[in-house]
Amino acid sequence: MLGASTELLAVRSLGKLLHLEVLSSGLHTTSSLESRIKRVNRHKPFWHIRKLNKAIDEPITEENQIFIQDYIDRKYNGPLREEFTPWAKGEWKEGSRRPGVLAVKIGVHPIWLKNGKQVITTLLQVQDNHVIKYTPRTNFEDSYVGQKFNIASFTGNNNKKSESLTGFVTVGAISTDPQKYTKGYCGLFTDSGVMPKRHLARFPVTDNGVIQPGTPLTAAHFTPGQFVDVYGRTQERGFQGVMKRWGFAGMPATHGTTKSHRRAGHVGSGCDKSRIWPGQKMPGWVGGNYTWMRGLRIWRINYAENVLYVTGTAVQGDVGSVVQVCDTKLNAKKWENLKKENLTSGPRFFPTAYEDQLKELPEEEYYSVVHDFKSPSISLYP
Repeated sequence: MLGASTELLAVRSLGKLLHLEVLSSGLHTTSSLESRIKRVNRHKPFWHIRKLNKAIDEPITEENQIFIQDYIDRKYNGPLREEFTPWAKGEWKEGSRRPGVLAVKIGVHPIWLKNGKQVITTLLQVQDNHVIKYTPRTNFEDSYVGQKFNIASFTGNNNKKSESLTGFVTVGAISTDPQKYTKGYCGLFTDSGVMPKRHLARFPVTDNGVIQPGTPLTAAHFTPGQFVDVYGRTQERGFQGVMKRWGFAGMPATHGTTKSHRRAGHVGSGCDKSRIWPGQKMPGWVGGNYTWMRGLRIWRINYAENVLYVTGTAVQGDVGSVVQVCDTKLNAKKWENLKKENLTSGPRFFPTAYEDQLKELPEEEYYSVVHDFKSPSISLYP
């Protein structure tokens, strides 16, 4: 009996030590790049509510299915609800922020400039985008994510939003069947009067960049020649060694090297420390992180198919993945600094291109330095 009580006491003390160890590990002050915590986030943003409906549907007749589908079509007949009066359109000024769009990566394509230079571009298609909701700044600060920004940090809080931002606009893309989602998730789309969307994103805006819920967003939201930022998740490469993950040179190929050609080598820290410091470059999982690609130029816009041609092949994600596209936040590439491009007056349509403005646009538009193969390459003069 005495031995059992002693063993139970040891287990309890061990549980306390483990609990203290877990708490202490969560209070580290290193940066996220040097953190010992796995950095691959596989959960939805904290402002998302429970999305999928796990209930099993009972067998229903074909007549009931037709009745349910007819009710859904009548309920989500939009895009704007009639009882809502149109919101006032803001005017662009320096420092304005407006929402972006959700686009699907569909591939890469080369284009040629008028000086003969070739540029590889990534095609991003804006599919079925609508404004879902507007959240004022006061409501955001009361939320879970807003309260995290107010927590004291010894290393500084770089995620604090600017005082000029007055709220957040939620944008949804790709309509889907509301029967597959929960009642709470479908309730997010009540005010906008549109079908539930498969993907959501939230963009901070200023007071003049707010767009009324239910407004459709297309590729005409942007202007050829401007710069944009793309946010998405990188491709997963799996568990890789140090040569592929960190670019190590590896060991010599000959001169006595045996079974250590691609190993990391010595990772110790001397006799006094005798430990591996957090952030040591070692083998591990590569990819699967959410990153920003900033300062990508829009070379070409297809208004008929809502396709954007942006710079480079390094837009994150596989073909078919969804990314967020918005105006760039790089100071050197903002609207007010695009003097060479003659775009200092701001976007052509602000805060977005409405349906009555889309009729004036051509089927396709190029940036001024891009060669259009439809135009004649040789001009003859008498």
